[in-house]
Amino acid sequence: MKIIYEPHPVSPERKAELRAQGFKIIDARFAPDGEEPKALDVPESPEDIDAITDKEKLGEWLDAHGVEYDGRIGVEKRQELLKKAMFV
Repeated sequence: MKIIYEPHPVSPERKAELRAQGFKIIDARFAPDGEEPKALDVPESPEDIDAITDKEKLGEWLDAHGVEYDGRIGVEKRQELLKKAMFV
């Protein structure tokens, strides 16, 4: 499980969004020294996913959504899988 440091209180909507992505939420005041709270650019449409061309970043999103995939697949296939996972 990935950890994200978020300023508290966290809204119920934000909490649901982060948990759906596989994050454990911890108050930002407990972040290790030098680690800033992460601002996530959550894809809000299939077009947003098309704009993600980083293979590693797509892999992180697929992992957060519990999608099993072959690590050797390329960007386009990862984008397709993520679209299916997020926008069914």
